[in-house]
Amino acid sequence: MKREMAIIGMIACLAVGFVVGWFIPGLFAPTPGKTAVEKIQDADELIVGTDAPWPPFELYNTTTEKWSGFDVELSQMIADELGVELTMTNIAFAELIGACQSGTIDMIAAAMMVTTDRSKELAHSVPYIRVNEVVMVKEASTITITEVEDLADYFVGCQAGTTQYYTLSDPVADGGLGLTEDTEFKVYPKADTLIQDLLGGAIDAAFVDEPVFTVYSKIHNLKTVFTVPAEPTALWCRWEEPELLEVINKVILEAYADGTMDELLAKWFE
Repeated sequence: MKREMAIIGMIACLAVGFVVGWFIPGLFAPTPGKTAVEKIQDADELIVGTDAPWPPFELYNTTTEKWSGFDVELSQMIADELGVELTMTNIAFAELIGACQSGTIDMIAAAMMVTTDRSKELAHSVPYIRVNEVVMVKEASTITITEVEDLADYFVGCQAGTTQYYTLSDPVADGGLGLTEDTEFKVYPKADTLIQDLLGGAIDAAFVDEPVFTVYSKIHNLKTVFTVPAEPTALWCRWEEPELLEVINKVILEAYADGTMDELLAKWFE
């Protein structure tokens, strides 16, 4: 990833962070009893929900049974700040918000972009990165797309619960394309099956985050035919747990201040 992305991310963090990360939590009264941070420390475990594979953000090696990726390392930094062990839990992307709301997980780290609807359900951290969305096709494809509306002319695949999914499925009045699932576009629970169908010809194109294309294009003959500027990406936790949100924001902002975030960006996106 080019260094501009790190700079954009830092600006977003500094501009939004002190409002969302420091000011807003102070508006909420402390939860009676132990705070979320105290409960996590008592359990000696931070449970983070994610959805793998979505490289380079999160990957799980079934052979070594080990996690890796940008979001995983960032989550480890937060666990270290709390002084607890990190437990990553693989959950379908569309189910992550519900899992966090129910308390099954403490935090979401899944390249989840900030949207108004998501912010109504969970609290997001200061943004830590901004990436584009792209339409990905096979290298030999002759598909041409000049605007988002052109996606309606092709059978496009995306992952469930993503911003790409809502772009395709939301009504036109709400800014979406109003397409019908299965007949006009196809939804996948995981990125690997999405890519397999693209390569196999079951879909004409895949609508994904740009870093996902970057990773898979190193393995397969793929190219992008359209780019959509996207909202920033953040970590998520419950609104009623401002103490945990404060720790998350502290780790992200300090990582930008001391250069750690630049190192992570270079490691996973360049």
